[in-house]
Amino acid sequence: MKYFKFTKSWVVQVDDKDDEPEAKKLIAADPEKYLETETVTRTEVKKRKQQIDGWGTAVKQQLFGSSNGKR
Repeated sequence: MKYFKFTKSWVVQVDDKDDEPEAKKLIAADPEKYLETETVTRTEVKKRKQQIDGWGTAVKQQLFGSSNGKR
């Protein structure tokens, strides 16, 4: 299973009389112009063997011992 996290940052300069909504309007009108950084973080999660075998196998191993002959 893979997970992707996308993060973007914009930098906008507006007049003193303007506020955050005006800055958002500028970004919405031309997002590439104000884009400062863009990152993508990829995480791959690998299942452990016990997760693949399932809980039934884990319970059997606990009750009857491991399959390598030792009890």
